Amino acid sequence: MFLVIAVALIALAISMFAPALVGLYYNTGNTSEFIYSALACLLCGALFWVLGLAYRTSHLFTRQMFMITGGTWFMIPLFASLPLLFTRADLSTTDAIFETVSGLTTTGSTILSGLDAMPQDILLWRSLLQWLGGIGIICMAVAILPFLKVGGMRLFQTESSHWSEDNAPRAQQLVKSIIYIYVILTVLCTAAYIFTGMGVLEAVNHAFATLSTGGFSTTDQSFTGRSYVTQWVAIIFMLAGAIPFVLYVYLYSAKKFIILRDRQVRGMLYLITAITLAVTANRYLTGAHNLFEDFTIAAFNVTSIVTTTGFASADYATWSSFCLALFFFAIFVGGCSGSTSGGTKVFRFQLFLILLKEQLSRLVHPRLRTTRKYNNQVIGSEVITALIAYIFVLISSLIVLTLGLTLTDLDLITSLTGSATALMNVGPGLGDIIGPSGNFSSLSDSAKWLLSIGMIMGRLEFLTILILFTPSYWRG
Repeated sequence: MFLVIAVALIALAISMFAPALVGLYYNTGNTSEFIYSALACLLCGALFWVLGLAYRTSHLFTRQMFMITGGTWFMIPLFASLPLLFTRADLSTTDAIFETVSGLTTTGSTILSGLDAMPQDILLWRSLLQWLGGIGIICMAVAILPFLKVGGMRLFQTESSHWSEDNAPRAQQLVKSIIYIYVILTVLCTAAYIFTGMGVLEAVNHAFATLSTGGFSTTDQSFTGRSYVTQWVAIIFMLAGAIPFVLYVYLYSAKKFIILRDRQVRGMLYLITAITLAVTANRYLTGAHNLFEDFTIAAFNVTSIVTTTGFASADYATWSSFCLALFFFAIFVGGCSGSTSGGTKVFRFQLFLILLKEQLSRLVHPRLRTTRKYNNQVIGSEVITALIAYIFVLISSLIVLTLGLTLTDLDLITSLTGSATALMNVGPGLGDIIGPSGNFSSLSDSAKWLLSIGMIMGRLEFLTILILFTPSYWRG
């Protein structure tokens, strides 16, 4: 555990020097604060490294992996919030941690306003947090969650998901390939944004937020007013971030283009297309007259919601009730497993459809015996059990978090959609307060802490955190 936290802190410290250099170039006055924060991370990272070497083991067990995962995701936001606490962002501890958690979990909810006048180093740090969180999320979904058998993730277990000394080289090679591909996609996204007219630093910020499906922008208007070309570039790379990165590794290493043959990817694309067409038709029939414009705006915002990015090119809170209902339910979908996307993930809905089809068949043929398969893999009973447990905890968490937010004097719409966007790591909610044209700054400190916990729980698939609070975990 200590070694993992040490590596994360050292990587975090190195990352802080990038906004420090930007601050020095733009003379923002925040350079020393970023450097002091980096030194604090390096010092604590060195301490954890020494402790890790003293207690190092050759094989990691399930119990240890739960502690490592939970401990890392609660520890890193505390150190990552230091620049926001010390710089001219002038944030309280609660606000700084909320913004940091939102960044690292790639949620995209923000308490900041006046982004157009915000110092460039702070804007870069927010986007960089999402980019770092995105790569961490991919590696966790590929190598850790399948090992922990959380929420049906066992379906996506690879050789690198078996944590032992023998598999360490395979895990390292997989992580290196994923990072390499992640960087290439980020560079391509940055170049595409520059081609559409963005400035270099603006393009870098938005590329970080797009590939990580995070949604932090450098302006309060997000993508409102951006050209259609820019919006379509964002759509392409939001989808790229929501695709399983293991498929990119296959394409890179084995030269096998199996992306569109993957059941998850096809399901996500079908769903986004269907919702986009429904929203476009509804807007066109209720008064809009520019079909291409409606289709582009619908495609952008639907893709942003389903992939849990959180960008907005229009205030869809003012659209019809039908569109709002579609958007609310789309919040719970998410992208594919093994991507930067949050949400419930497409494969879980597909598994439920398989179970429903099986149950309907058994009503007609009670003695029917079938073999459940998903992407040519047999679906074991442990996957179904984990899936049901995940859905139960998700619904329970949504109820508890919504009730908790109502106790902070928030209305039902804000409480419900705020809970949903936190647990699903989407970003903006619905309503006048936290809708696409608002932010989370007016919420009480209690509400922000509740939402911060919800964001981490949603990102870690709930059960990874809840297991740490069970007596059975601490026995033996």
